[in-house]
This record gives sequence, structure tokens and C-alpha cells, in this order.
Amino acid sequence: MKRPFLILLFSLPALGTTPEAGRAHWDESVLSISRKCAACHQKEYKQWAGSDHAWAWRHTREELDADAFSGQRIKAHGMELEMTRGARGEFQMRDTATGKFYTVGGVIGREPLVQYLLRWKDGGLQTPSAAWDVARKEWFDVFRDDALQQERGGAERKVGEWGHWTGRGMNWESQCAWCHMSGFRKNYDVATDSFKATWLEPGITCIRCHKVSDTPDAQDGCLVARADRQLTDEQHDDNCASCHARREELTPDFTLGDKFDEHFRLELPKIPGVFHPNGLQLEEDYCETSFRLHRMGRTGVTCFDCHDPHSGRVTQPVENDALCLQCHGNNRSINGVLAPQVGHNKLCGGKAMPCVECHMPRMTYMGRDPRRDHALHWPDPRMSIELGVPNACLNCHKDKDHQWCMEYLENRYKEERLGKYRQRFRAAGHAMQGKGSVQELVAAYAAEEVPAWRATLLGLLAQFPLTPEVQALALGATQDGDALVRAAAAELLGGDAARKALADKTRSVRHAAGWRLFPNLPKNHPLLREMQQTATHQADQPTGAMQLAMLASAAGNAAVADIQYRRAVTRDPASAVARMDYAVFLARRNRPVDALRQMLECAKEHPRNAEAQYRLGLILIEVGQHQAARRAIQKALQLNPQHPGATEALQQLRRYTP
Repeated sequence: MKRPFLILLFSLPALGTTPEAGRAHWDESVLSISRKCAACHQKEYKQWAGSDHAWAWRHTREELDADAFSGQRIKAHGMELEMTRGARGEFQMRDTATGKFYTVGGVIGREPLVQYLLRWKDGGLQTPSAAWDVARKEWFDVFRDDALQQERGGAERKVGEWGHWTGRGMNWESQCAWCHMSGFRKNYDVATDSFKATWLEPGITCIRCHKVSDTPDAQDGCLVARADRQLTDEQHDDNCASCHARREELTPDFTLGDKFDEHFRLELPKIPGVFHPNGLQLEEDYCETSFRLHRMGRTGVTCFDCHDPHSGRVTQPVENDALCLQCHGNNRSINGVLAPQVGHNKLCGGKAMPCVECHMPRMTYMGRDPRRDHALHWPDPRMSIELGVPNACLNCHKDKDHQWCMEYLENRYKEERLGKYRQRFRAAGHAMQGKGSVQELVAAYAAEEVPAWRATLLGLLAQFPLTPEVQALALGATQDGDALVRAAAAELLGGDAARKALADKTRSVRHAAGWRLFPNLPKNHPLLREMQQTATHQADQPTGAMQLAMLASAAGNAAVADIQYRRAVTRDPASAVARMDYAVFLARRNRPVDALRQMLECAKEHPRNAEAQYRLGLILIEVGQHQAARRAIQKALQLNPQHPGATEALQQLRRYTP
């Protein structure tokens, strides 16, 4: 006979509430819902309590944080910070230049690093780049080697920039919290530009992966209703992806059981600097995109085929390839697709190497956090030579080069085995390098079996003139079964062809079509309301402000549009897109001098941006400065000889200047 639920709850011993337990959760007293689950599911609760999910957010604690706040100093984000304690023992960071104190309002992570969130004037929390290395017991700057600083020759991020710790790019409520809390709402108020965040439980707890009810099931007393215990593997996978993806958040309403593409727009390898051309991660892109780009993701392999859902750890050892061989060594089929059968890898001179070392190489993020890539590629040194993508061979063979690795591999393996996926990589890589062609992308698309790659190739076609061939390709793609492909097709189409996507069953597809057509939609069109809701949800970021500005401008509300454009530029003054779009708006409002100010600043900040130089030239024409306009447009052509419009603009200028 079952023991009454409440007796189980109150008779359950405390599950490791002291930090010495190592694997225990940091503070169970705040887990009002998940502790009820622990009454019956002690094993699963203990596994979860030792996971990174359980430590995704916590308050400061003396026994955990005192070492980090004992007078150390570090230079980060152009500031020197001193780690100190307040009069009441509170943990603080002091800007030594100004003497200003910032109080810690929350902590994320436990190993290999810990980040401390600082209370901010808008009611939210900000994330400084100074982080605590738990093993070395030292502070370091997570952005010391980031791409932005390298682009500037090592210069620090500046106060006022989006990516400075005081900017919206480092805001906790907007950028981080939804994936670190359960039942989180940022509650951003557009009018006051402030946050009043709420959540149900700190960290990633039971309620993020189970639909917990206040009413126990009548038959077994479980707080998860029977209907909610029958979710598919795909639904659970979409739940994981809601956090483990680089994505745009279209709504705040995703819940377990929903489709990912209904609430998010997934980032794909379409622009330089985010992913490598072969889908390997370059920036901190998490797992979902890389995995969707691989055949395993297409055939239905899910997170739980490799990871325990409660501990987050892999279910089999990787050192002896047991994890990989559970499919690739046992004739296992997933959704009717047989996993290729392989033995232990004896690639390197007879030495057995774990599969993951070649197919899931580590890359270090946040300065000291190595994570494995989920693109699952073959190392292909030939693509490293041609496209500059990483080559996992060199992680071990540090005394060799790509040429040596290529000769070794191509002598050992048949060319067709290594070259199977090169068509897609070359097409994407050449397009991202500005050396691609419509024909190459169309041919790669026709041969592509993976939906995420079809969507990527369609997206890359947008940089080329939209020929009848491309339009026909996109029109056919609107019938694809994958929402990523349909959304990419909608972004390519215009007119009546795009209108058909306005009624698509998936929000991300509807929005892709909506942003193509919104200036011409009736003011009462239901999609405009949906897009307004998304823009309002994102209004705390430059992107949301830009969307609000565009929608307001299309609706004839110039005053609101001007406010939102200025807000976008203020929040990200280094953004070329924000300034260029604002300049266009100003020019259309018959304010050419104001438009010129924006474009001069934009061109100064982005001297290598061909589009910025071109648009500067157009504004200079508007104000009658034809010689300066010619210089700007000539520079645009030097930066991009195929720039659409620049050649024609120069021809028009010849009528005004010798």
C-alpha cells in the first residue's frame, strides 16, 4: 500500500544541503515544488542535485564565496575591480577608479568557473566579465581573448557599448535568466525601461522538464498528470533545445510539449564569425544548430540517447567508445535508419583514439570552459586548407600542419568517404567569404538531405540577385516539411509567393514572411499583432527596439518610430545596421542632415563595411556633396566589387561631377 504523499514529503531526510556534499544542491529550502517530487523520486532527485542544472543560479553563501571576495583585484572591461565585503558582510565589487560599489545579487555556475551578477539601476542584474576560477582560485576576464577585442587589436570593450558589462548585451534578465531559472518572466516595462523579474524556482528544476500540477493524480498521487507523461522524444528534445541553442526568442511562452520553431528562430551558419562554414561552432553557439546540421539530428537521435536526463552526464563511457558503439556497433536503427557500423578507431598509427576526440573536439568558451562540439564531423584537412575550418587532427598532432594531415587521411581512406559532404561546405564557405555563386549554392541545395543545411543554403542565396531560378527554388521550399526550410524560403520570396507563408502553421515561418511584407499588410492583419508582441517582448534589446520602430513607421507613427530607433542606436552605438536603418528613416522624413550625422558616425565606426560606405554616399548626394559622395561609393566598390547599386550610383554621379 502506498504511503500518503505528505508523510513521504515530511519524513524524507535532507538530501545533502551542505556544500561539503559536493554533489548536493546549494539550497533546497527554496525548491517548494521540486522537493515534493523528491518525496517519491529520491534517486532522480539526487542525480539532479549534483548536476549543472541544479547550480544554474543561487544566492551568495559564505562557505562558497568568501574565498573569491577577499580583496583581490582584476582588470576587466576597461575597469579595475576590487572584490570586497560590505559592512553587513555582503559581497561587492568596487570600481577602484570611481570608488563605486556594486553589490552581488546572484551567482551562476560552480565549475570550472563562477560568475557573479551585480545589481543595476533598472532593477535588473548585470554580468561582469570578471569570473572566478574555482580550481585555481583566481579571478580572470572571460572576454580577454574574444573576437571583438582581437578585432580591435586587444582594446577593451567601451562603456556605452552593447557588449560592455554595463550594456544590454550583458543583462541577466534579457540574455541569460530564462535558461538559468524555472518559470522565469523578465517583466520588462517599455515605458520605464526597467525589469521586475519573477520566477517559480531558481535553477533548472523538475518543473522545466515535467508538467507539474498542484493536484496529485488520483491513482498514484504523482504531481505529473498521466497525459503529460506521454511526451515524445522529439518534444523532450525541443525542450532541451529551448536553452541549448543560439536562437532568437519570439515569445516568452514556450513550455514543455511545444515545438521549438513555434517560439524561437534558430541561428544557422549564414554569416561569418558565428559558425565555421562546415557548421562547427565558432562563437558560443551551444549544441542545437550543430546537431541539426548533422545526419544524426535528421534521423531522430535525441539528447537522451547519449545523456541522462537528470544528471546530464553521458550514459556510457566515451573513453572506450561505449557511448558511440551502442548504436554504431550494434546494428541499431533509429527511425528506420541504420547507424553505420564501425569498430574501435585505430586511425593514428594503431593507437586507439576515442571517437569524440576526432568527431566532437573541445573548444574553450568563457576563457576556461572546454565543451565538445556537436557537429560530429569527420576531420577534413582539405577543407581546413580551402576554407579555414578547424582540423581536429592538430589537437593532438601539434607539430604537424594541415597538408600533412590531408595526405595521411587521403592515403588511408577513399576520397568519396572524406568528400561526401564537401559540396555543401564549399558552397557555404565560398558564399561566406564573398566568393560564392548562385549556381554552386543551388547545386548543393539540390543534393542536400539535411533540412538545416537546406535552410542554410537558402539563406546564403539571399546575398545574390534573386533570379527566376532562385525564386522557383524558394517557392518549392515553402512546401518543405521542416519549418527551418520554409522560413528560409519565405525570407527569399516577395509578393504573392511570400503571402502564402503568412498563414503557415509555425510562427517562425509566419514571421519570416511578415518581415518581408509588413509595410503592405492591412493594419488589422493578425500577423502584425503577433509581430508587435514579439517586438515588445524583445524591446529591452536593440533588436526589439528596431522592430518596434519599423512597425511604427509602417503604421505611420513617426514619433514612436523615432524614439525606438534612437533607443536602438543608444543601446548599441557600434551597430552598423541600427544607424543605417535610422538614417534611412530620417532621410524619408526629410531630415537629410540628421541622416548624414548617423551615416558619418556609422562609416567612421565601420570603415570596412561596404554597405555603410554606399549609404553614406547616397546621403551625401541628397545634401549636394557630390565629390564626397563619389569617394564614399568608390570605397564601397573597392570593399565589395559586386555591391548591388554602387556602380549605378557612380554612373548617376557623373551627371553632377566631372
